[in-house]
Amino acid sequence: MGLVQVEIREVLAFAAAMARRTGLGLSEMAALEHLQQAGDDGLTPTQLGRRLSLSSGAVTALVDRMERAGQVERRPNPTDRRSSVVRTLPSGLTAASEHLLPVAEDLLEESKRLTEEERAIAGAYLEAVTEIFARHARG
Repeated sequence: MGLVQVEIREVLAFAAAMARRTGLGLSEMAALEHLQQAGDDGLTPTQLGRRLSLSSGAVTALVDRMERAGQVERRPNPTDRRSSVVRTLPSGLTAASEHLLPVAEDLLEESKRLTEEERAIAGAYLEAVTEIFARHARG
């Protein structure tokens, strides 16, 4: 089995484990990640649905579940009265961050073992792989 296949398998296993540990589904975990990246501006349900490749009805159900669980809030969209903006709530990020912080610390520690040149090479490779995944996810 090639290294990329092993990496994909382990990333998927990691995502499933984090979902189990936090009590969140994979869709909720992915939504929280996108919403956290969006910051205080949040995302409209349409934007979130596009990023998650979900239909309008599926993203509405997802946001409803997350809102009931206290993970996100809907606010009126300041630029379009017909839509809303979804933002994370601090309580929505607590469980996920408790489990992800040790992983981030381990990754940072591991990267310290690399030379500047090795970090540059690894970084370029990760950027290329990320772009390939993003391109294929967009179709």
